[in-house]
Amino acid sequence: PIKPVSTSIIGATLGADSIRKGTMAGLIGLILVVLFMAIYYKLCGFIADIALVLNVGFILAMLTAFGATLTLPGIAGIILTIGMAVDANVLIFERIREELELGKTPRSAVEAGYKRALVTVWDSNLTTVIAGIILYYLGTGPIRGFAVTLVIGIMGSMFTAIVVVRTILDNIVLTGKRTKLSV
Repeated sequence: PIKPVSTSIIGATLGADSIRKGTMAGLIGLILVVLFMAIYYKLCGFIADIALVLNVGFILAMLTAFGATLTLPGIAGIILTIGMAVDANVLIFERIREELELGKTPRSAVEAGYKRALVTVWDSNLTTVIAGIILYYLGTGPIRGFAVTLVIGIMGSMFTAIVVVRTILDNIVLTGKRTKLSV
């Protein structure tokens, strides 16, 4: 069995300061990720950025709807979710880029890219959701908060990467007039 070696109690001021710093770190990370995606993946990166902001908004809305308090573990869950969301879009965009390099039209490249990346994206997110569920049922307090935030975020991430980004890309290439897609 695992025995705690030490425990400590922190005051409300230190806790509030930690939350503030954690939130600031998360915002800085989000801004850097948004900039990277927009610069590296151009139009597709900008679309992913929209989806990423929607996902963070979705997480915060769900936490508010459930009356949850944002804690350090919750902030960590949001930050991990941002990373997972970016990972899903990077996998998809790299597959689309490979298809474009093979000479496919933007429309067929988006179709094939999503088809090739979907299993990997689904598997990586599903395993994270399973881990989150296990953490929730076996954990207590802060661990449960992390798990809830993580699972909500991953569900939102899957929706935004597979439905929102795909819908926007499909609308861009649907006309068939677009001969180039900046990925």
